[in-house]
Amino acid sequence: MTFDNIVVEQEGPLLWLTLNRPAEANALSDTLADEFCAAIELAQNDPDCHVVILQGNGKYFCAGGDVHMMAAAQDPARFLKALAEKMHEGLLSLAHSRLITIAAVHGFAAGAGLGLVLNADFVLASDKAGFVSAYGNVGLSPDCGVSYLLPQIVGHQRAAQICLLGRPVTAQEGLAWGLVSELVPAEELVERARALGTQLTAGATQALGTTRQLLKRASNAGFAAHLALEAESISSIISHPDTNARIRAFVAKSTA
Repeated sequence: MTFDNIVVEQEGPLLWLTLNRPAEANALSDTLADEFCAAIELAQNDPDCHVVILQGNGKYFCAGGDVHMMAAAQDPARFLKALAEKMHEGLLSLAHSRLITIAAVHGFAAGAGLGLVLNADFVLASDKAGFVSAYGNVGLSPDCGVSYLLPQIVGHQRAAQICLLGRPVTAQEGLAWGLVSELVPAEELVERARALGTQLTAGATQALGTTRQLLKRASNAGFAAHLALEAESISSIISHPDTNARIRAFVAKSTA
C-alpha cells in the first residue's frame, strides 16, 4: 500500500508512524484511517517489529477528525461513522496486539488525537504538548476510545472536566494525572522515543508482547463494544441542528 497521509519508517525492531497532514493539523481523514490500519497490520505481520512509535508532523500532534471533510460530505453521518469505525478497527487491532506503542507528543492532541494518545502504552510529551477533548466545541461526542480510556487513566472527575467542560490539560498536568509517562524537552523528544524503544527491545523480546497483552486484558474486555457505541453516538449526533451550526462556524472561522 502507498502511504501518503502517514510516513512509515522501519528502524530495526521499531516502526515509526508519523501523521503527515501538517497543513490540516494532522486531522484524521478517511484516507489516513485506511493507512493507519494498513500500517498497524504491517507492523503486526513483521515478527521482528516490537514497538510502534506514533508522532505527528508539523505544529500539532493531531487535531482530531477532519471537520472540514465532515462539513463537505454529502452524507455527514455516514462519512463520520465510516471514519470512526475505520479508526476503531485499527485501534482495536493495536489494543489486542503484541505491539508496544509509544506516543511522542510534541504539540496539541485534540479529540481523536487525544484518543490516539490514550491508546499508547507510553506517552512522552514535550513542554509544548497539550491535551483537549474538543468534541463539545463542534457538538460531537467522543470516539477513538476517549470516553472509555480517559476515565480509567485520570478518573471520572477529571475525565468529566476534560470532556464535559472542555478543560485543556497541560503537559505538566498530564504527567501529574497519569496521562503522560514522561516530560521531555521538545528538541530531545525523538531521540528519547528512540531510546525508550531501544531499551524495550534490548531484552527478552519474546516476553514483551505476551506481557503487554496480559496488562491490557482487563481494559480490552469491553473495548470493542464501547467503540461500537462511540461510533454510533458520534455519527447520530452530527445531524443535530446545533452540531451542524457549530461545524459550519468552525469551518468558517478556520478558513477566514
